[in-house]
Amino acid sequence: MSEAETVEEFETYLDLEGKSPNTIRMYSYYVRRYLEWGGKLNARSALRFLARLRREGYSNRSLNLVVQALRAYFRFEGADEEAEKLKPPKVPRSLPKALTREEVKRLLSVIPPTRKRDRLIVLLLYGAGLRVSELCNLRRKDVDLERNLIVVRGGKGAKDRVVPIPAFLGDAIRDYLESREDDSEYLIVEEGRRKKDGLSPKTVWHLLKKYGERAGVEVTPHRLRHSFATHMLENGVDIRAIQELLGHSNLSTTQIYTKVTVEHLRKAQEKARLMEGLIE
Repeated sequence: MSEAETVEEFETYLDLEGKSPNTIRMYSYYVRRYLEWGGKLNARSALRFLARLRREGYSNRSLNLVVQALRAYFRFEGADEEAEKLKPPKVPRSLPKALTREEVKRLLSVIPPTRKRDRLIVLLLYGAGLRVSELCNLRRKDVDLERNLIVVRGGKGAKDRVVPIPAFLGDAIRDYLESREDDSEYLIVEEGRRKKDGLSPKTVWHLLKKYGERAGVEVTPHRLRHSFATHMLENGVDIRAIQELLGHSNLSTTQIYTKVTVEHLRKAQEKARLMEGLIE
């Protein structure tokens, strides 16, 4: 079997495993490079490949992604023991930075009332905690405005989930849809095009950059999602409920937000200086 055929079968395997298109693209890229380099089906060969990438200037974070790709490839080929021997380098887990509620408010304030679509994009990323890919893939049929629910289909890990939305967000969706004259199946569409295709992640990033600069706020789609989770936790929402809303398969992924909130509380406590002068 040729390298191209092997990679193609590997991509099918990843798809059946429920990996996202972006993960499939990245994993297959690194496996293709590994095979072109002459990599063998064992951990020792993989370590030599990783050492070469490090010499080329790859960071631990990037090498971690390569390791995940090669481990998936080894498992695909039935070499599970070799996959287990391949350990990812330690990557310091940075705390996600959340916007303050005031910054979210400021961001929304710079979007003109006539830009209903742009406002809705920000509201869905922050108010429903969606990933940018989930936002772009939403269809009209996925929204139940009678009950104010959104069905997020095939999120990370190919799992569907139901996300309740506040009434004002339901109103914003209804308002935006009523302003449109196309019959596209997508909930949010690209503008200025004859064919109303679904929104592209690139458009979302561009819009947030533009409005963020106007508001003096550093913002990305993922930062709005982080803000949603952090603010929910700060307001006393149970972490398991947040896990379900975000679509995390593991609670440990959600628990990073508890660290964010603890830091937030620690700073508030230090600012209050309640203990100063109590103990000599």
